[in-house]
Amino acid sequence: MKLLTPDAKERIASAVQEAEAKSGGEIVVAVIPESDDYAAREITFGIILGLMTFVVLAFLASPIAAFLDRRIWLESAALLPLTLAAGSLIIGAAGYALAQIPAFDRLIVGKKIMAEAVRRRAMRHFTESAAYDTVDRTGVLLFVSVLEHRVELIADKGINGVVAPDTWDRIVSALVRGMKEGRREEAIEAAVTEIGEVLSEHVSRRSDDKNELDDGPVVLGKGS
Repeated sequence: MKLLTPDAKERIASAVQEAEAKSGGEIVVAVIPESDDYAAREITFGIILGLMTFVVLAFLASPIAAFLDRRIWLESAALLPLTLAAGSLIIGAAGYALAQIPAFDRLIVGKKIMAEAVRRRAMRHFTESAAYDTVDRTGVLLFVSVLEHRVELIADKGINGVVAPDTWDRIVSALVRGMKEGRREEAIEAAVTEIGEVLSEHVSRRSDDKNELDDGPVVLGKGS
């Protein structure tokens, strides 16, 4: 599924244009499927689950051996280790597969790790997009990371110093709520409009003002 439909991209770009027309600020919107691939933690979860399964099966070795003796006409001494290993591998693989489901991935990786990953990736894009390098240092990055259900709003020092932090928090909270409710595109558009209102209140438009950054939302690759 596309993170943003073509129509949504146009609507968000229009919202950015309208917002910037009322102030001297610049708004950058970026959307990413996930800010990290979290592969190491997902694999570790699968390995730990497999090892725990092996320990449990080892405690049940006697009844398992008796079951094998009744069901299979082969020496259980040879089959028992293979059965324990196979069971552990199957459960470990199932654990890794489970970690690919977004809701479980968020639970397995943890909020703190994901928050750090999103913040790190957002700061990187703040630099890559040149949102930090506007004439009056009034660039604002709205960074949406879908898997983590997290949003980072980074404002440059030309605007951040005159806006109360809870103003940005309110915009971020509303956007996150919209993402969880399945209204991602509409919520992003609404957030851009609100950012524009904040900018129009605190950043006057210069007489020689020009559009310094692209208005269209950027869709980044997974963990890129």
